[in-house]
Amino acid sequence: MTMPLQPDGRWLQAWNPRPQARLRLICLPPAGAGASFYRDLLPGLPPDVELLAVRLPGREGRFSEPALTGYQQAGAALHAALRHQFTRPYALFGHSMGALLAYGVALAARQHGDPAPTRLFVSGTTGPGIPRRRTGRQDWPDHELVADLRKLGGTAEGVLNDPELLSLILPVLRADYRLCDSFESSPAFTLGTEPPLDCPVSVLGGDEDDCTPAELAHWAAVTRGGAIRRSFPGGHFYLRHPSAAAVGAAVAGDLAAPVV
Repeated sequence: MTMPLQPDGRWLQAWNPRPQARLRLICLPPAGAGASFYRDLLPGLPPDVELLAVRLPGREGRFSEPALTGYQQAGAALHAALRHQFTRPYALFGHSMGALLAYGVALAARQHGDPAPTRLFVSGTTGPGIPRRRTGRQDWPDHELVADLRKLGGTAEGVLNDPELLSLILPVLRADYRLCDSFESSPAFTLGTEPPLDCPVSVLGGDEDDCTPAELAHWAAVTRGGAIRRSFPGGHFYLRHPSAAAVGAAVAGDLAAPVV
């Protein structure tokens, strides 16, 4: 028997509530980040697209909940929380860890017979089938994690200098790094284990990021719906700065095709 699909306000932040939108863009955050990460995409989106940003356990208003540390656990939890949104055409967008999660949600939707996304956007991370660089970040001391966050450039300096905020953020970041490392032990990592997706895939990256064009290009293998790859000025957090406007325009362009 099919379970009723009940919305769960804990999981989603609608930055531009549009109940009659043509399409929902569901965005999944990178490691350590929350729903606010995607607010910079709003100005570039057309008026018929509603941006829904995912709030993962352990951050923002969900600090009392344990963070997810396993890829398959996360995929199942996200699918259960998000599938009520699939009653309207939707696309998935994920940056870094969020790209892995978005791919997992697309796979779970197919496995459960739910509507497929109209497009999958993956950004800033290696595609399945290529061993990921294991840095052991989850075991680094706090000062090394802070130095790494400062180098990546995605965290405000005021946060990095606030011990109280760091005490909330760093445990979540460590859990997210464990989740990313567990991706390689999941069926989603091994190409050929899962049939290719049918939806088109947009692959995005910063031209100064450590994730190389060849690593990004490997995402094309996860779909038979076609893939396009775009590079933008900037490092790992290029889509926040300096390329927020350009990324928003590119996403809008890819979503402009009529939904079949």
